[in-house]
Amino acid sequence: MEKDLVRRLNIIKGQVDGLSKLVDKESCDCHAVLNQFKAIDSGLKKVVELYIKKNMEFCLRTVHSKDKEVINDLIEKLIKEK
Repeated sequence: MEKDLVRRLNIIKGQVDGLSKLVDKESCDCHAVLNQFKAIDSGLKKVVELYIKKNMEFCLRTVHSKDKEVINDLIEKLIKEK
């Protein structure tokens, strides 16, 4: 799973570099720029989803089950991110 996350992050890194070059041009294709923004956003959401699926059980185990405030905070963050 870590290899998949790193691979996806490297793809996103390349997309960000490409976007930076597109925006740096004097005349850039607005459609291409917007498509890159969408691709980067979509890629990041997928990485977050994969990370959460892999690590949520560990994260919840590290929190004391009686500490409902911390658990609720994690749940709220997950809901807001989606």
